[in-house]
Amino acid sequence: MSFLLEIKLTAVAARGGMETLRPALQRVYMTRASAYRDALKSFIEGYQEGVQQVREKKEESKSQQEDGTAKKQT
Repeated sequence: MSFLLEIKLTAVAARGGMETLRPALQRVYMTRASAYRDALKSFIEGYQEGVQQVREKKEESKSQQEDGTAKKQT
């Protein structure tokens, strides 16, 4: 929901009194909370993928170093 639309809905609800303002504000805040929750979830998933990629690269480089050391010894 866009910010201007939120303002318009709130203004219309405010004209109707507290009975109409409260549900309108609750919708606005729930929409924002949902958007923040989804963004945070997406960030966490991306962060975890990045951490996993770094771990895999470290393991690959470690195994390559061990293979190089083993070849030198034989």
